[in-house]
Amino acid sequence: METVTLKITESIKDKIMEFYHDFRQDSSENYVIFSASFVDVKIKIFQNKKGELKACFFGKNALQEALIFDENAKVNTPKEKKLSAFITFNEQIGSDEVGVGDLFGPIVVVASYVNPQNETFLKKLGIMDSKKIKDEKIMIIAPQLINKIPYSILLLENQKLNEKIENGEQRLLLETLLHNQAHLNVRKKIKKDVPVFVDQFLNPTCYFKYLGNSKRPSNITFQTKGESYYPSIAVSSIIARYRFLKYMEQLDQKFNTHFPLGAGLDVDKFLQEFLKTHSYSETKNLLKANFKNFKALNN
Repeated sequence: METVTLKITESIKDKIMEFYHDFRQDSSENYVIFSASFVDVKIKIFQNKKGELKACFFGKNALQEALIFDENAKVNTPKEKKLSAFITFNEQIGSDEVGVGDLFGPIVVVASYVNPQNETFLKKLGIMDSKKIKDEKIMIIAPQLINKIPYSILLLENQKLNEKIENGEQRLLLETLLHNQAHLNVRKKIKKDVPVFVDQFLNPTCYFKYLGNSKRPSNITFQTKGESYYPSIAVSSIIARYRFLKYMEQLDQKFNTHFPLGAGLDVDKFLQEFLKTHSYSETKNLLKANFKNFKALNN
């Protein structure tokens, strides 16, 4: 079971309440101003005496739902488990993904190899989770990582993603296959079998079920907020964000506009304006068609 907590604005509060209006439930809890139950997720919006708002998502699909409203949403980690330094710089492969919570832009999965000789180099760059580093800095340090660290980038564009989902494949299955292939690609480059760390995006049981009998590394560890624990995941998160941003730059140039990131209200407004000058089919190929932002236009 997952728990995700978001600090939200008044406008995001209204959006969440609208999205889950048909699934609303009564609640007598203190400070709860909205409660709903949707599939395997419970949603509650709290407002304290100061008027501050937060949304909490509970359940096995909590992160998937929370990402709709905040691209930086993460499963809650107990405070005592948060670290100020990486657990180890021993040889390792780590993977992370970017773009899952963005309406526009692809899903980018990266795996990277790190060893003890990289420690000084990575600390000098100030490596940490890409979400804690401004995009401007990522554009500077990512090329240095790419030139130094063995890695593999796999990119799933939205047109292909939509086709696979329409054919009955699940997004989490596709992510699993991308992570596994990236691990194998890096292992082939370094020609050795080392421990693999995955920034946990689903239950490990489901991960291995999706892989079935596929070839895979022999030693895999899953870790929520893994970029705070393992330098290989932190490196992968930065390279993945860099590749995602470069892709969006190219998309901006191609259409002579600026595509917003995430899936918030600004994205809704942009989408409505974009559809005034571009066809439905062209637009669909640019975005994740299973997002509620896009589905709402067909209702």
